[in-house]
Amino acid sequence: MHRREFIKYSCAGLVGLGAGAFSYSLLQMGAENAMRQSCTLQNVQGLTEDESKILYLTSLAPSGHNTQPWTIKVIGPKRWRIGSDETRWLPAVDPDNREMMLSIGTFIENLSVASGIYGYEAEVDVIGMDNFSSEIAEVRLVKGRETNVSEQAIKERRTIRKNLLKSTIRKEDINYLAGNNKNAVFYYPLNSKEGAYLSEASLLANKNQVYREAAQTELAEWIRWTDREASEYGNGLTPESMEMRGPVRWYAKHFLRKKDVLGKTFREETLKLVKEQVQTCAGWLVVKSDSSTAADLINAGRVLEFAWLRAHEKLIAFHPMTQILEEAPWRTEVAGELSHSESCIQFVIRIGYIKEYLPPVSLRMPLSRIIVT
Repeated sequence: MHRREFIKYSCAGLVGLGAGAFSYSLLQMGAENAMRQSCTLQNVQGLTEDESKILYLTSLAPSGHNTQPWTIKVIGPKRWRIGSDETRWLPAVDPDNREMMLSIGTFIENLSVASGIYGYEAEVDVIGMDNFSSEIAEVRLVKGRETNVSEQAIKERRTIRKNLLKSTIRKEDINYLAGNNKNAVFYYPLNSKEGAYLSEASLLANKNQVYREAAQTELAEWIRWTDREASEYGNGLTPESMEMRGPVRWYAKHFLRKKDVLGKTFREETLKLVKEQVQTCAGWLVVKSDSSTAADLINAGRVLEFAWLRAHEKLIAFHPMTQILEEAPWRTEVAGELSHSESCIQFVIRIGYIKEYLPPVSLRMPLSRIIVT
């Protein structure tokens, strides 16, 4: 197989990444899975065993390009401040840090769920004034009633891009995903007017972004093609997390580099695959908020993660495709097209039933790298 052909097939893993990604985790591929699991054994000075376990589970939250932008500052026993690391922002596709704040929201929801697993309640106060505040939220753990949520719900959450079924999601399953957030979570079947719009707009937005040099360059910077890079950084996207398999994955890890992501073949084949993906699913899940204040963005992230943690139980795949919210003119028109003109659309998720879940393999940084002084 020639290099051009390998690049063509390797592009399959990059479909719909964007910042949105919340691109975070895919098929079990041996060594990387073992690397991720080893993080659970880490002991962090200054944290109790329960605190370390809670923060490890918390760190499995999704983020754009799997940058894992969050930081934790210990300010007392079971008291932490959550912030973000500017070096893990995505200015090309997320210049307003909207998606970074949404990621902090998913992180906080994981923290809340993980705390309940170990018999604590997480009291959260948003202290950040805007999306660029160095400190975003303060958390206190207090003794509470242990929840019946299993830690596997957090560990097994993952993005899935392939093999989504086209059968319509049952109403009772959507209600289960939404829980008490039914005013913020909406489902549009693929064959509905709104579903057709989201499919077409997502394809056009992807086309716009894949040829926007700054966005594609930023994507290339967050791909860890080699095992050495994956081990060094502990974040970003890998051939495993982009669902590459067999000889294509082997070739990608040994021969593909950043310049290939910027090549014509890579871009063209990515768009071909996006075109296929927007037509092979059950439809779209949308999360909205009343505004885009820091507090509302964090809450929207929590709403998404709440639904995502429940998706595994129902064998429903989530594949965020956020280019529609990153590229003009779609980012300003989408709310009106969905009859939510008084609200802000924060997530657009491609969803569908799947036959089975496989373990996630997204890279994770050790806790020592997200805890700051």
